[in-house]
Amino acid sequence: MNRKYFSLPLSKIFYNLPTNHPLGTPMNNTRLQYHATGGQLFVLLLKNMFLTVVTLGIYSFWARTNVQKFMAENLEWAGERFSFHGTGKERFIGFLKALGIFIVLYIGIYIIQYLLTFIPIPYFSMIVGFLLTLGVFLALVPIIVVGGRKYLTSRTGYRNLRFGFDGKILEVAKLYGKGILLTIITLGIYYPWFFAEKEAYLQSKTRYGNTNFGFSAEGKEIFFLYLKGFFLSILTLGFYYSWFLADVQNYIWNRTSFQGKKFRSDITGGKIFVNFLIAYLIILFTLGIGFAWAVVRLTKLFIESISLEAEVDFSTISAQTDTTANATAEGLEALAETLEAFLT
Repeated sequence: MNRKYFSLPLSKIFYNLPTNHPLGTPMNNTRLQYHATGGQLFVLLLKNMFLTVVTLGIYSFWARTNVQKFMAENLEWAGERFSFHGTGKERFIGFLKALGIFIVLYIGIYIIQYLLTFIPIPYFSMIVGFLLTLGVFLALVPIIVVGGRKYLTSRTGYRNLRFGFDGKILEVAKLYGKGILLTIITLGIYYPWFFAEKEAYLQSKTRYGNTNFGFSAEGKEIFFLYLKGFFLSILTLGFYYSWFLADVQNYIWNRTSFQGKKFRSDITGGKIFVNFLIAYLIILFTLGIGFAWAVVRLTKLFIESISLEAEVDFSTISAQTDTTANATAEGLEALAETLEAFLT
């Protein structure tokens, strides 16, 4: 199964749809409901695959949007369904803009490398070219993070209001720069602290209407959570991995809040293990045809384990439109993924 659907937090559950949603009414009505069926998703994926092949990949931007709309429109809370308002056209245009930016940067680096060849120092132009290329890609990371999240949240709606993201590129650059550097220096040990800081920032800048979400976690707790999951997964030859996923989902959602009310997740490792096994058998014995049914089954499991502890006061929430959001950053991400796939 593709972990893009099930990596936690559920930031990729709708191909990068925002992880948090404003839920709230009395406790017995706070669970998300997922109404999609395997048959519906199968037809959609079949259509997307056919048109993507026929158009030599161009339809992939519309295909991705179709899946996001399908996922959102089948997600219900308190009698209201979510919606996704992005279009394949704006994604395609965003990709073309990103491609133009990449070509200009590539030509610029090539010219600099060429001029440096006249300096009589062995490999000087090659080293400088490599460093410039690396610097460009690192500089694009915060642009992709902020721009991509702005686009996706601004196109996601619930109860006639849109989500939004108010993060700043420079702030994200500082956060990621520090986190990545310390993670490398400590051979990965610092990552849980980086993750806690990153999620706290991203969630605090993510909003529904004019009201922001919250996230509070300790790097030390995440470190021991991952350490436990790593060693027990090895000792059990991978069987503990389902329980590790449950621990991670529950930990993250239980520390996410909206209007001061905490989300709750009560998924169990046993349920994940059984459903992953069933999904695997469905795909195996249908020779892949049952993939859509497996995806719907697992998506339903993870989504419907989430609820909110108390009622949300919607009367205090008003619309706040983000006019700066566009699909260019998503185009940069799609271009980077294409280049990665081509090179590997």
